[in-house]
Amino acid sequence: MLLPSKNKLRLLVVFYKSTLTLSIGISALMAAFSVFNIAGMLLLFGFCFLSGGTVVTLLYKELSKKHEYYFYYNKGISKWALAFTCITGNLLIGISLITIAQYV
Repeated sequence: MLLPSKNKLRLLVVFYKSTLTLSIGISALMAAFSVFNIAGMLLLFGFCFLSGGTVVTLLYKELSKKHEYYFYYNKGISKWALAFTCITGNLLIGISLITIAQYV
């Protein structure tokens, strides 16, 4: 398996950071439904972040930011690699938040 170059890794991080605002916003909105239960709020935020936040963000990018994919494609990064980066990042953070919520 070939690892991406340092420049490609930077671009993947830039793409992932561009998806965080929407993922966090959607997850916070959904977690607000359990405002009186802090542990439940963190648990719900984690589940929403790894599922709904990822889906909504990738759908938003697909529908309204198609031109960004051409930029990354011209740099040698496929749409699949961008989606995989977003899914993996949100999965790791979401599972971490769920684990923390279990011990709170």
